[in-house]
Amino acid sequence: MTTWRVATFNIRHGLGPDGRVDLARTAQEIAALGADVIGLQEVDDGFGPRSGHADQPSRLAELLGMQVCFGAALDLPPVRDGAPRRRYGLALLTRHEILAHTLHLLPAHPGREPLREPRGVLHARVRSPAGEELDVLVTHLDNSDPAHRTAQVQGIVRLSQDLTGPALLMGDMNAEPSAPELAALAATGWREAMDAASSSVGEARRSPLRQMLSAALARLRPARGATHPARFPIRRIDSLWTRGPLTVTAMAVGSRGSSDHRPVVATLVRSVR
Repeated sequence: MTTWRVATFNIRHGLGPDGRVDLARTAQEIAALGADVIGLQEVDDGFGPRSGHADQPSRLAELLGMQVCFGAALDLPPVRDGAPRRRYGLALLTRHEILAHTLHLLPAHPGREPLREPRGVLHARVRSPAGEELDVLVTHLDNSDPAHRTAQVQGIVRLSQDLTGPALLMGDMNAEPSAPELAALAATGWREAMDAASSSVGEARRSPLRQMLSAALARLRPARGATHPARFPIRRIDSLWTRGPLTVTAMAVGSRGSSDHRPVVATLVRSVR
């Protein structure tokens, strides 16, 4: 079996509650997760003064000794001739080999107000030292309109139809895993990792009445696995989803760091057939 330690983290371009952008601090927080595949959202690459025009993906990779790929959902012209383009989007850091990567822009709902910010999914294929491969999708869905999120999830579903092996989807969904706009994921074989890690045979043996009561009580409690806002998390909007021969053996929300989101980290095991 091959074990994958994976995480998702919206880093807010390294901006902390102290008003400083400190990538070294962000790198320390990522390292503390102990993950070998990490999906990042809100990453700047020459984006502007707010992050010192830095190439954040390359800098984080250098600080962590990892491989990196980046996908720009927002790609703007340079401020002057000869300067780099101003890019902002998604990154994947890994200790493993990145075989290929592509950024796919996601659709918007045609009947709604235009997107304030383009959204995408970064698709990378990663190979472990043991030769096992994993398709990894990193995304950041719209933060204001469920209709746009629904359209974006449909885009991810269409993309993932061509994936035949084990796959991982992770990111800032801006919606609870049970939200209607994410329903198409579960309907097409994706399993939310925290729910998968918490399931048990005992739950399946409960009577229908006890299962209904348990579900009702769960809705009255604060969201399990909440990640946002980082100081007092009440929303479970950062999540991991698996598909194919992957079993979730451990799952946790990381401690509060400098971002306004908390990271989510999981251990996955693939059965070798």
